[in-house]
Amino acid sequence: MSTARTQSERLAFRRAMLRARFAELREGVWTRPANLDQDLDEIITGSCRFVVGRFRDDTPPVADLWDLSSWSAEAWRLIAVMADADTLVAGFVANAEVFRHLQLDPLLPPELLPTDWPGEQLRARFAAFNADYAARLREFSQE
Repeated sequence: MSTARTQSERLAFRRAMLRARFAELREGVWTRPANLDQDLDEIITGSCRFVVGRFRDDTPPVADLWDLSSWSAEAWRLIAVMADADTLVAGFVANAEVFRHLQLDPLLPPELLPTDWPGEQLRARFAAFNADYAARLREFSQE
């Protein structure tokens, strides 16, 4: 396994790891709970060694790895944005913002999340909002 990567290869690797919801524990060491069944990008599987480990006190340093309070605050803000998006333009912007934010959700197991975690509520509201927005868009295009 070669460690000499170009800058573009390192950037592509970092993006792939973040898309797969990994967090960088320290330079070159990525981690996440084993709660996701996912197909990893070839760039990850071809560049990594996977180990199963446990933190000494069985409590991963979640707050050091993911900024859960910022993610949560933005999720609550987006829930309000969707409620106020009464035009097609506002709906389009809200749709894009929520979609992007959901891609940043670390998808941690419930026992590692704060009790007031808005992830499920944001996903449920977004599903309803997106369906309503799609119907409004279809209606507009038929006028």
